[in-house]
Amino acid sequence: MRYFLIVISLLVSLFTSCSDGDGCYESVDTLLVASFSVNEFKPVNTLVVNGIDRTDVGDTLVSDNASAVSKRYPLPLSLTSDSTGLVIKLNGSKDTLYIRHTMAINFISENCGFAPNYVIKGFRYTKGIDSVKITDATVNPKSIEKKTNDQNITIYFSAAAH
Repeated sequence: MRYFLIVISLLVSLFTSCSDGDGCYESVDTLLVASFSVNEFKPVNTLVVNGIDRTDVGDTLVSDNASAVSKRYPLPLSLTSDSTGLVIKLNGSKDTLYIRHTMAINFISENCGFAPNYVIKGFRYTKGIDSVKITDATVNPKSIEKKTNDQNITIYFSAAAH
């Protein structure tokens, strides 16, 4: 009987020590929100985005064949460098975009840990990209919660090239 009471006591303490109150309920994923546009009226029929030198199966960041004038896409930024390179294949044309940024690691909570926060500093891109507009230079875990027509950057492509 004494062993039975010890086992019951251990089970009760095990189940009461595990509670959902210690979980992480905040996002620690930091993603840049980007939209792509050829012009206001020409749809983006095919969009594929990869990191520089990342063309293996599973390395594709975006693969979208649905026609849309403008969609928003979450993209990761580099944790190890002050720039992120992206290869963008849009409607059959291939361009490269380098995003310069700074990064700071911020403490979220004891249960969630840390998350990177970025500030976009500038861009370098190939000739098929007309321009890149920064709407919000701050990229943090809350960026993905932006409203429907809001993003961190918009990438405009020259109509002649696409």
